[in-house]
Order: sequence, then C-alpha cells, then structure tokens
Amino acid sequence: MITTSTVYPCSARDAMTHWPTGVAVVTTADRDGWWWGFTASAVSEVSARPPLVSVCVDRDAHCRSVFTAADAYAVHVLRAGQEELADRFTRDSANDFEGLPVSWGFEDVPLLDDVAVRLECRSVRSMPAGDHVILLGEVVRARTGPHEPLVYLEQGFRRLARPDTLPRAS
Repeated sequence: MITTSTVYPCSARDAMTHWPTGVAVVTTADRDGWWWGFTASAVSEVSARPPLVSVCVDRDAHCRSVFTAADAYAVHVLRAGQEELADRFTRDSANDFEGLPVSWGFEDVPLLDDVAVRLECRSVRSMPAGDHVILLGEVVRARTGPHEPLVYLEQGFRRLARPDTLPRAS
C-alpha cells in the first residue's frame, strides 16, 4: 500500500532514497588549469540526438561556479568497489586527485581511469533549479568498461546482482 503525506522538502528527499541511482564523479579543469571534481547521483540522459546529459550540482558546492563556467567536463560512472572514490569527491578538498591515475581528455579535462562509464561533455548550458544547478552537456566521447556500476539506494552504496546469479523462478 502506498501512503501519502504532506510534501515537505524532507519528505520528497526521503521518498527519493528509494530510487536507485548510479554514482558518478564529475571532473573539469578551470581556466588556470586546476582540477575540480564532485560526486553526483543526479545524472541523466536527456537526449539521444544530439547526445545530451544532465548533471545536478548543489548550489552551495565549493566547485559550483567552476562547473557553471567550464567549457567541458567529464562524467565518470563509478564501478562496484569504488565507494572510497565516491566519498573522496564529496569533501571540499584541494587534493581530491592526489594519487589517482589521471589522463587528459576533451579540452584538457582530467579523466579518471578504471570506471564503469566515462562521458566527455561539451558544456551547453547551466540553469538554476531550486537548491541545485543543472549542467547540460553534449557528449562528445563515450567509453564503457566491463565493470558493473556502483549503485546508491536508501542512503547506502549497493551492488547489482548479476542475472546469472539470481535464483530462477520455478
């Protein structure tokens, strides 16, 4: 049975914890060449033609102004087992990239290796949306790996069950 309640901000947020989502780290380089990144769970395909994705960044995030001004960024869908990497990019730290193998992508954006999916994006637009800003980007390069994605559900990291490991219906 589905119950209803008055919709307070915390009610909607709590309800959405029951919606599984992937976990991504979004990276860019500012005009001075400094690398920036944040962990995002609000990432979505918007259009296939042209290939557009949206990413939401908290309006109060230390890196918001950098991403809204960026010409390009990369979305890295993390793989199962990368919980520590997800946590690393939730902090306001100047050394998020320390010790990580990084390569350079479109417009010299820093790219993380060994992730489930990597999308390199050209910034199209940013727009305010409540307490967040929506970044809209056109995918210019996409790479997928053999890894299962890291999932976030009910305020915790999860792994997907592989179809070949699920019990068969009788």
